Amino acid sequence: MPSPLTICWLLAALPAVSTSSCDAPRVWQSQQQRGARRSVLLQAAAASDPASEAKEKLSSWFASKRSALLAKTAAGLAVMDPQRKQAAELMKKRGAANADKAAILLRGALKRDPDNAEIKMELADALNMVIRIKTNANSLVIEGTQDSPAFKKIWKDLGSEALPLALDARKAFPKSVKALAVHADAFLFLSSSQGIVKQALTGVGKKYIALAKELYEHPEWDSAVGCAFLGGFYAVAPWPVGSKAKAVKFLNEGSKRAPTKRNLYYVGVISYVTGDYKKAVQFFQKALRAPVCKDPTSTEVDIADFLTSESKRGLKAAQDALLKKAAAA
Repeated sequence: MPSPLTICWLLAALPAVSTSSCDAPRVWQSQQQRGARRSVLLQAAAASDPASEAKEKLSSWFASKRSALLAKTAAGLAVMDPQRKQAAELMKKRGAANADKAAILLRGALKRDPDNAEIKMELADALNMVIRIKTNANSLVIEGTQDSPAFKKIWKDLGSEALPLALDARKAFPKSVKALAVHADAFLFLSSSQGIVKQALTGVGKKYIALAKELYEHPEWDSAVGCAFLGGFYAVAPWPVGSKAKAVKFLNEGSKRAPTKRNLYYVGVISYVTGDYKKAVQFFQKALRAPVCKDPTSTEVDIADFLTSESKRGLKAAQDALLKKAAAA
């Protein structure tokens, strides 16, 4: 834009025009001429004004950059790695075989785009699914733990690949609950490869509790899985870290927040372990009647068969314990 001083000088340079009534046609014609001359002069001034020229160039530059960015984004979406898309479809189908195939596809996608944090999270998630299905998610059982040599090998082999990927994803998406859950799962599995009870008394146990407490703040995720993490840890950890009372508290809370097959089964387990056989019978029965959770964030389907078979086993054990107790009375 020309400065006010420039505009005033240009207007002052225009000749005066008579406005008497007898000169009306000439006045109208003069006004037209004056308007045309003013337009030409203003355009010339604008063209010669450095500020106007700079503004026009800057506006043009921003417009070109915006167009380029939109075009790049559209192109990126259009050429998204087809193997990554295929992996996403396999993950929706669930199952160990599908998760294995998804992991293979995502490893290839990550090689082509090694700094992509989203692919890292997707690959870690696929690996976690494989581990979860093959090792029953390292879930609670009515006696002992599930850290067999075969399960430890799976936790170590796949967990050591999943955890670094999950850590990178967590750094890239610090506010993502999914990134937190993927990190927590990978950490649980890898740390369990060294022995659940042994690790509970180390810094690993403290880190596990910290992650579980973070998940606890998001009860909407995976049917209050934070309660399952905390309750499960306190149920198996040795003294002075372990606490059956805390396990009962968190596992009961989880079943109240989300009465899913997994959470009801966990209450059955902790009730059996603490000698409350009547309650154990009730909750194992509830777990057997409960449908598999269909929430989009739920991982229950991955261990649904295990939950069913263990609920049946737990129910029989609790019923036998009640009969034995009654016979001894």
